[in-house]
Amino acid sequence: MEINCKTRYLAIIGNPLGHSLSPFMYNRLFRNRKLNCIYMPFEVQDLDLEKVLKSLQILNFTGFNVTIPFKQMVIPFLDELSDEARACQAVNLIKNEGGLLKGYNTDGQGFVRGLVQAGIIPRGRVVFIGAGGAARSIAYEMARAGMLRVDFLDIDHLQAENMAEFISSQTGIPASAAVMNQTAFERLAPDTDIVINCSPVGMSPGVDASPVESLAMIKNDAVICDIIYNPRRTKLLKMAESNGLQIINGLPMFINQALLTLEILLNESFAAAELEEVVAPHVKQ
Repeated sequence: MEINCKTRYLAIIGNPLGHSLSPFMYNRLFRNRKLNCIYMPFEVQDLDLEKVLKSLQILNFTGFNVTIPFKQMVIPFLDELSDEARACQAVNLIKNEGGLLKGYNTDGQGFVRGLVQAGIIPRGRVVFIGAGGAARSIAYEMARAGMLRVDFLDIDHLQAENMAEFISSQTGIPASAAVMNQTAFERLAPDTDIVINCSPVGMSPGVDASPVESLAMIKNDAVICDIIYNPRRTKLLKMAESNGLQIINGLPMFINQALLTLEILLNESFAAAELEEVVAPHVKQ
């Protein structure tokens, strides 16, 4: 493609980014649609975050996605937040609007859209493994969509407690918190309708890891979800399949987030099938 003064620049900031398919996917879509846009990855160190945001702003980037570990850290440097981002206090998309940086959060919307497309209705009791920025926005959206109770498990007990307090105060949904370990998971498992792994455990290249040792205590009609999309079938999801449980991987969420990114930043509409056709062959099984 030709890069010129009218080229619109987009990016993703995070660390690590080696697993991310975003640059490949967006650049292929732009080429297919003949859009004068380019998408670049920037691995950023914590101490450089403010300078990086200011640089992207000055260089007139149209916008950029935000991933681990910056979804909450970027907020003090933004001029405005969308309703979802303000409620969740987490941002995964920033739009440069005439020099002002506005933060959005599409994690929850993207995840719930993926569930519904798979015929899964948010319901009953949900257990979150991991209580970071993604879990916050997904839980918030799940509560609005029909979840009745939520339990957060995290290796950082204080983070899990803060998440439970946030969801309870914002939505009125009963919420609990515990340190993430197999004993705590098995205590909750028999009454759980949906399990969502929002931790990075199992993500490429660490594909032999799982956040839990066993799913034996999970009831037969429970759904096991993983927001990781690379690999498509994490060790957790393979365990679930071997137990005859319904699963959903992170690819539908990833695709729906991308659709929302394109709508917000470029006012461009794509079909989900168009994105999946580009991404699916490059996701590890």
